[in-house]
Parts: sequence; structure tokens; C-alpha cells
Amino acid sequence: MKVALVTGGARGIGAQLSRRLAADGFAVAVNYAASEEAATALVAEITDAGGTACALRADVGDADEAAGLVARAADTLGPPTALVHNAGINLSGSVRGQSPRDWDRVLAVNLSAAFYLAHAALPAMYEQGWGRLVFFTSPAAERHPMPTTAAYAAAKAGLQGMTRALAKETARRGITVNSVLPGYVLTDMVEAEGSDAVAEMDRRWPRIPPTALASTVSFLLSDEAEYVSGEEIGVWRGGPV
Repeated sequence: MKVALVTGGARGIGAQLSRRLAADGFAVAVNYAASEEAATALVAEITDAGGTACALRADVGDADEAAGLVARAADTLGPPTALVHNAGINLSGSVRGQSPRDWDRVLAVNLSAAFYLAHAALPAMYEQGWGRLVFFTSPAAERHPMPTTAAYAAAKAGLQGMTRALAKETARRGITVNSVLPGYVLTDMVEAEGSDAVAEMDRRWPRIPPTALASTVSFLLSDEAEYVSGEEIGVWRGGPV
């Protein structure tokens, strides 16, 4: 049985990813930072449906915790050969007003974590001659950055650069590296912006169901996608208008 590690896998998009990959036959390591109750409930749901899963807490923005997460997933389920970095954070602030601490935190969770996790997971993928890495980017990166999101935009743009570079490194190893660009999904992060912001987004963009993202990731982790690597796959029905 192949093992998938999903960061931020307990809620929202991540929970739907975890469900879909378990249904696809992966043993799923559901990572969470604070949502222990949601992670435990999701693992119970997956196992009750006949799947295999475990919940593992870690702050993936910390290098030691990220490496430890991969090691604990390997000890519990087997070495992860599929890595989906879905965890993200946005601490809005102008470049003039944002603290260096907040800048570092946003880059750590969104960008550096992808390196920490890949660094820890790639040896097993190289050994097995098979691996799948998927990173979640954002329209707020290269295409449509917004004011007060410089840290978030920089992190997500960096993820796309990492995707392309790592895909070239692993091209002859049976390992693919891709990123997924989601459109407007009504997540906790979006709802935290307030009802007026949600109403404006509903006016401007079509809502994308998490299941659409799960289906895309499912394909990218499949053997059918063995020649798809170094790509950013948009799931946003045309994007911002």
C-alpha cells in the first residue's frame, strides 16, 4: 500500500484530499497543527469506511518538526511516497507595516515547509523509484497578487519555482512534482476575512468545490500522470475576472 502525507489534512480542502486519497487506496497520514479533534474524527471516518489513516501533529514551518513528521509517518504507515503540501497561512500586512516575524512565519509555513518535507521524504522515493509531490500555489502569487499579501504572494510564487526546479532534478527517478492552483474555495481562511469579503468574492468568482481539487490531486498522484511534472494545474474555471 502506498503512503500519502497530507499537510493541513484535517480540515477544509485538506480533509477532502485525505478522504479521496484514502478512497484511492493510499494509507494517509493526516497532518494537523491545532485541529486535533477534527483530525481524530477524520481518521475515524476513513477507517470506518475501510481505509487506513493516522493523525500526526506537527508545525511544518519548523524544520525539525517537519522532518519528524515524515519519520513518524514512516514508522506508523510506511515511508510516504506521495506528499501533498496543502497547509498554508496568510498574515496580511503592508511591506511597510508587517513585522519581520510575520513575514518569516508566512514563508516558513507556505514555502520553507515544502523544502523541509521534500528533503525528508525524497530519500525513500529515490529508493523505491516512485514518488509524487504536489504543492498548493495561489492566484495571489505570480498572476494576481493583492495589496497587503506580499509575504503570501512571494511564498506561493516561490513554490512554483521550486516545483519546476525539483521536477527537473527528479525527472529520471520515477518521481513527479507538480503544483495545483486553486480558485475561490470557501475555506476558513476566506471566511475569516468577513461576510463582506465573502460576498464580494461570490460576486466576482465562481466557487470551486474542494472535491474538484481532490480529483485533480488524485490524478497527479496516479500512475496515469507519470509524464506530467513541473506543471501548475489551475482548478479555477477561468480564474479572476
